[in-house]
Amino acid sequence: MPYVFRDESGRIVRVTVRQVIGAELLPYDHPELIAFLETNGQHQEKVLDALGELRKTDAEMMRAVEDVVMALLKKNILKMSDLPRPVQDRMATRVKLRVMISDIYEQASGVASSTPAPVLPPSTQDVH
Repeated sequence: MPYVFRDESGRIVRVTVRQVIGAELLPYDHPELIAFLETNGQHQEKVLDALGELRKTDAEMMRAVEDVVMALLKKNILKMSDLPRPVQDRMATRVKLRVMISDIYEQASGVASSTPAPVLPPSTQDVH
């Protein structure tokens, strides 16, 4: 979300995407923000288009980060216990779901499951 600075009369004089002390957070579609952009030769549509593109790539980026984390784990550069517990839990769940999907496809194709059960470090196991 954009952060804005206002002058003494309350008009927006500067916009930034970074959280800065003294700046006010506004939604992207705030009328004053749109007016500020238009007055200064910029168009809100460009911002909205860029946001849309970012949203489209979110899933791809998540998968890329997941692949990097898994590669680092496999090479023992990173330990699962290095990650916060909620991340460990999410990673373990995602691995199990991917194995399940693979098994479903293989069974539907009449192929014996070749997917080994996920081997996760002990720190991801529930020890309740």
